[in-house]
Amino acid sequence: MKRGKVVIIPDEEQILEDKFEQDILDDEYHVKGYQKFSDDNNLGLNFRDDESHRAGLSIAELGHFNYKTEDDIGVIAFYLPSKVTDRQLEYFENHKDDYASYGTVGAYIFRRVDDTIYTDEIYGLDVIENQMIKRNRKSEEKGHVR
Repeated sequence: MKRGKVVIIPDEEQILEDKFEQDILDDEYHVKGYQKFSDDNNLGLNFRDDESHRAGLSIAELGHFNYKTEDDIGVIAFYLPSKVTDRQLEYFENHKDDYASYGTVGAYIFRRVDDTIYTDEIYGLDVIENQMIKRNRKSEEKGHVR
């Protein structure tokens, strides 16, 4: 049976593929999806079975919006890159109704202070969407044309 899934919307300036999605079966770990994405795109990342959280953070740190679901317990966890592309924001907004079916909706976001990266947790679809919009505008203000 299906345990959940991993979905990655790559930064289109790095990877042309619109979306990577992999179902995770009951006897598998979410890290399997992250490892396949890394391998398919020659990112050079290697994760152990118990590192799905670190894997999601690592993928987001490279600029790729991603999330994982635990369908049997109704949890969805997003990993937001520091700059959200138009494609990533559009994907989130187009699937917002799907995300609302999960009982627990959270996200991990990055903030950089000097050379240290901190991770914060936020909860709720509206809060997450506002953060995605803010991070999308931030990338536009820095002169990125998308």
